[in-house]
Amino acid sequence: TTTTTTTMMMMLRGVVSSAVRDAVALAGFFGGGTSSSSSSFWGKKDDGNDGATNNILWACLVLACASFVAHEALHAMSARALPSRFFFGAEKWARLAPHRRAQVLHAPNQILNGLVAGTVVETTRFPSEMKKNGKFDVGTRTTKRGVVVGKFITKVLGGGGGKRLGNRKKAALFKRSTIVAMAASCGYLMYDFLLLTIFDRKNMLRAHGRRQYAIYVFHHLLPLLMWPLALHHGTFEYFVAWGVRSELSQAAMGLRTICIGMGILDTAFGVIVQLSFVGLFFWVRMWPLLDNIVSIAKADWFAENVPRWQVPFALISVPLPLILNVYWWFMIMGAFWKVVSGEKKRKKEA
Repeated sequence: TTTTTTTMMMMLRGVVSSAVRDAVALAGFFGGGTSSSSSSFWGKKDDGNDGATNNILWACLVLACASFVAHEALHAMSARALPSRFFFGAEKWARLAPHRRAQVLHAPNQILNGLVAGTVVETTRFPSEMKKNGKFDVGTRTTKRGVVVGKFITKVLGGGGGKRLGNRKKAALFKRSTIVAMAASCGYLMYDFLLLTIFDRKNMLRAHGRRQYAIYVFHHLLPLLMWPLALHHGTFEYFVAWGVRSELSQAAMGLRTICIGMGILDTAFGVIVQLSFVGLFFWVRMWPLLDNIVSIAKADWFAENVPRWQVPFALISVPLPLILNVYWWFMIMGAFWKVVSGEKKRKKEA
């Protein structure tokens, strides 16, 4: 018994000390520190990118789990706050259909995800400068350009990160702003995926319809599988960053959902929200579309730093979001036209 207890205590001590070291290393990495802990977190210079990328994957997982917990907590708070007299009120809340209540409860999470992930990430017009063969290197970063908040966050986090380590021809590591934004978005996607498939499946299926429900499930599952792989190999950061940036439209979409639930979408404020949603969706999803298509056509899919098995997955997962954006854009335009033309109001009166 004494031996067993001693063994368990030693194991527990090892787990705690390891957790403390990882926490210090994580703080050093995202704080831009240069301590020995931070250096070991990045990986030794003579082992290529392997040590660095493995630790960065752990950092991304920790941040994604923290984001997931934050979204679960926000959902729980929304369930208490929204039915109160400060927002909907008990009577109005009770009159909402169950699937509509589920959508409204989910809206604050959409707003949080859009504001955090969509503003922290930095994007460039093209993946990198042209190579001699006229192609873009999907594993190399260039000059940082992005929204003001993204630049500010990058400065707070200590700069770009992502340099070549060792002599092997490995892809550049992702920028810290990309890692943080991607992890935050992955946490939201995990929360929403579980909501869609397990915790509130019936209401979500009723709210979205079978086709849109299936699209959302696949839309969530794809980045949860593909983004960590891209991060691990340091490839396709350009496409990952634009995928995360597109989440910015979720903020306006969540506000629009609340307006629908409160029945004020046809008011002046509701029209402003609707216009904001349409404008934001166009700005982050449709406006970059041509550049994204050119980048897909010019990308060096078979570059030395791209694993061959990753290519077929990338050829599917990279163009698919662009196709979905076009599909959703036409859906939005149809719904927006109904509101503007008064067709929806005439149907109600009839």
